[in-house]
Amino acid sequence: MKFGLNESKILRNLFIAVAILLLGNLFAIYLRFNTTGAEDKVTRLLIKLFDFNLEANLPTYFSSLMLLADAILLALIGSRYKATGKKFWHWYGLAFIFVFLSLDEMIQIHEQLRAPMEALFSTTGILYFAWFIPYIIITIFIGIAYFKFMMRLPKHVLKLFIIAGILYISGAVVMEAISGMHAEVHGESTLAYALIYSFEETLEMSGAIVFFYALLSYITNGFNNFKLIFKSPEFNIDA
Repeated sequence: MKFGLNESKILRNLFIAVAILLLGNLFAIYLRFNTTGAEDKVTRLLIKLFDFNLEANLPTYFSSLMLLADAILLALIGSRYKATGKKFWHWYGLAFIFVFLSLDEMIQIHEQLRAPMEALFSTTGILYFAWFIPYIIITIFIGIAYFKFMMRLPKHVLKLFIIAGILYISGAVVMEAISGMHAEVHGESTLAYALIYSFEETLEMSGAIVFFYALLSYITNGFNNFKLIFKSPEFNIDA
């Protein structure tokens, strides 16, 4: 079975999924601040399933799978270039980065850096959550290393890459810094903090989706004979 990819429809459906998750998160926040939930299993379950600030729930799985999907497309593009004898290591490098980001989203690797970074730098204010200091440094080095590669991309794909990067970094770094400033003064149990991390995670998911759309556009426009083929297994039954 062969079929074409409708990037616009995929983009729309993915953002619909984000909107549903965001509504679920806002409802979970409402429950957390307006009900005790001490004996209500349904309330606790809803908060656990949808709160953006909790681990191993629907938003976490969605974000992790979205980043993994980006990694898979990057690896596919890299393998395509490798098969044709063209440069491919930049694509594989990005695929590795996105596999790491997917794992980080799932098992919160960056949280393990928070305590040692805060102890090492005694951070306050926008650097209150000091885990992203090494992440910022690594991001700068990656940006420098990939600058020429990015400039060789088609203009419409480059524009989408930039938009995706701005969205993701705005969530992962800028909003994280703002939430750290708030948490230092008011703690992490306020409604304002909940709204900040809601916006932060929404930006990150949006960035991953736009990047996925950019990669789909790159594949469908750059690889004219690229096809996805699914074959049903054949069964032979002897009487």
